[in-house]
Amino acid sequence: MARILVTGFEPFGAHQRNISSELVEQLPSTLRLNDPWSDVRQHTEAPLDVLIETRVLSVDETGSTEISSALEQGEHWDAILHLGLCESCQIPRIETLAQDRIEMRIPDNNGRQLRDQTITGKGDLGITTPAQSWMSLGWPIECELSKDAGAFLCNETLYRTLSAIKMTTNEDRSQIPCLFLHLPPDENCSITSGLELVQELLQRMMYRPVLSVVAALISDNDQYLVARRSSTEKHPGKWEFPGGKVELNESFIQAIEREIMEEFSWHVKGELPIGVWYHSLKEVDIALHVLPTTFEGQSPSFDNQELWTAHDAVAWRSLIDTTALDWLGNDAAVVEWMRDTGYLPKAK
Repeated sequence: MARILVTGFEPFGAHQRNISSELVEQLPSTLRLNDPWSDVRQHTEAPLDVLIETRVLSVDETGSTEISSALEQGEHWDAILHLGLCESCQIPRIETLAQDRIEMRIPDNNGRQLRDQTITGKGDLGITTPAQSWMSLGWPIECELSKDAGAFLCNETLYRTLSAIKMTTNEDRSQIPCLFLHLPPDENCSITSGLELVQELLQRMMYRPVLSVVAALISDNDQYLVARRSSTEKHPGKWEFPGGKVELNESFIQAIEREIMEEFSWHVKGELPIGVWYHSLKEVDIALHVLPTTFEGQSPSFDNQELWTAHDAVAWRSLIDTTALDWLGNDAAVVEWMRDTGYLPKAK
């Protein structure tokens, strides 16, 4: 059975309470986690029963190094979630970056107050989870991603844990999921809401994300349109059906119409997907939904590229054209399916 560590902090400064320790103390010793992406995953993933180990860390150097020291001494967990109080937060924040610095506005609980110092001098560290890919799903309560975990004990603890994970992980293994959740004071986040959010976070940490992506299948007689990613984008020089990620509470049709407007400033009208194609990237699985799409009004001029944001070329291709093209992801499989079935939507 998988083991997950969840930590909180004792009260500090002028605070008589700390929601993170109160929440940790109410977590059950076992949880059943379910796949958050079950509706869009290609294959069904079984529920996961996990053991929950909890610790309340002291707000001092000993607390900041407790988990990193345990990892360096050979302790192992399948995921680590640190919780802490953010005095100024209105909603929970998922911290995605640990800064290599300490700037203590107040002393810690042992009287230590470091100013303008680095932790290791080796630079900032990103979390070991693809948290950005989680934001297209709804949450039990409102939360946000953050790149500023502060410069007090929360940031120091996250940094030291991530550094220990990096140091103790072999090159042939993936680093265990680890992140920090900053919670607002309890008047803005109840214990019940916090527990629901923690369980949802653990589910997203323990299951591989599935990212829903839409692609526009634009045709003209016996040809279909493809676009080449520009040198400033991820996967530069790759050819694809233009499109992009589906955002929270957005339909596939809304997503393709928005993406084409953002990437080309073209007005288009999408139809329901003709199918979904799956492939895997390093950190996420992709569910590619292909939508027949037509230009609204007069077809745009491809010579005017001033408003293009992600591509530097487009081209019309015929189904009988088998010349090599450097495709992105699973787009080549879509073309193969079109050739096998003879499918090509009629331009309207």
